[in-house]
Amino acid sequence: MAGEMIGESGAKDSRALLGLGFAAGIYIAYDCMSTLNSSPWTHQTFGGDPGKAESAQHYVRQAIGTSTLLAGFTSFLMGSYAPLAGATVANVQLFYVYWRAGQKAKGDAPASGMSSVFQRVAKKGP
Repeated sequence: MAGEMIGESGAKDSRALLGLGFAAGIYIAYDCMSTLNSSPWTHQTFGGDPGKAESAQHYVRQAIGTSTLLAGFTSFLMGSYAPLAGATVANVQLFYVYWRAGQKAKGDAPASGMSSVFQRVAKKGP
């Protein structure tokens, strides 16, 4: 059944499964973060309080750890590193987003970063 959906050639099947595994890893990371944590906006809004900031970072670390373990187990079951690679890519991005929100709450956000690039582009217009 799966071969019919993906295609009969072994190379296509393998590549499609790797892609699905990678996407599954990304999904696992985002799902764990959304289950265990609030939004970056919440971090930025309430992160000025040291107790709340530490609590928020605890859940960021917990979500990253949980998703890494789940993606690692999925990689073991698949016999491929693709889910773990996908979760790693997503976790790096999620860590940065939440870290930056915490820095903004403290007033310590670095001037560089993707958000400053987008702000410059927005000011210039199309």
